[in-house]
Amino acid sequence: MILDNRLRAARDPTGETLSTGGRTRQAILARAVKIAAREGLAALTIGRLAKELEMSKSGLFAHFHSKEVLELATVEHAKQVFENAVLRPAQDGENGVARLWSLCDLWLSHIERSVFSGPYFFTGALFEYADRPGLVSDSIKRATQEWLSALRKAVEDGQTLRQLGRSARADQIASELNGRLIGAYCAYLLENRRSFREARAALRARLRDLATTAIPASAFESDGSWKRYAQKRTRDAPKDR
Repeated sequence: MILDNRLRAARDPTGETLSTGGRTRQAILARAVKIAAREGLAALTIGRLAKELEMSKSGLFAHFHSKEVLELATVEHAKQVFENAVLRPAQDGENGVARLWSLCDLWLSHIERSVFSGPYFFTGALFEYADRPGLVSDSIKRATQEWLSALRKAVEDGQTLRQLGRSARADQIASELNGRLIGAYCAYLLENRRSFREARAALRARLRDLATTAIPASAFESDGSWKRYAQKRTRDAPKDR
C-alpha cells in the first residue's frame, strides 16, 4: 500500500519518532500539504486523501472528523515545515542584519528546493481564505503574521544594534522585503529563471541602502562578499572565557 511506504518514512516535522497512529497522521498530512500547495486547500477532501493513500474513508475520518479539521491540521503541518526550513535555521546566526538576510535567503532557498510541491503554500492559502470568516482563515493569517513578525523583529534588532537606520519603520521594511520575495516567486512562475539570483541582488542592494556605516557597503556586493564578511565577524567576535 502507498500508505505503508509513507509510514516507514513518516516523522514529526521536528524529527522525533512517532507512534503508529502519529506516523499515520503525519503521512496523511504530508500528502494533504502537497495537494494544497498545488491546488489549494479547497481541493482537500477526506475521500480524495483516502483514495490517494489507499486507505479507508473511515480510517482517515478517525483522524480528521471534518473538512475543516483536516484543513486546520494541514495548515499547522505546513507551518511546521516552513519553520524547519526557514525560521529555525535563521536563528542559528547573529541577529540584526545577518538574521534579516538569512530569513530572506532561506525563504528563497526553500522555494528553490521545492520544500512545498507547488506555489508557496501560505501566499496561495492567504489569497484563498483571508477574506472568509472562520478558524481556517484565522490560522492562515496567524502563520503569515508570524513570518512578517520574524522579519520585523530582525529589522528592529538591526536598528537597536545600529546596523540599520531608524528613518523607516520596521514593519514597513518587513512588508517591503516580503513583497520583494513574493515578487521574485511570481517572476519565477512566469519562467524567469534568473528571478531568485536577481532577487538576492536586489535585497542586498536594499539592505545596503538601509544599513549604517557599522556594516561596510562592500559586504553587500555579492553573496560571496556577504559570506566573507559574516565569516570575518565570526572569527573576530570575542570568545567566551
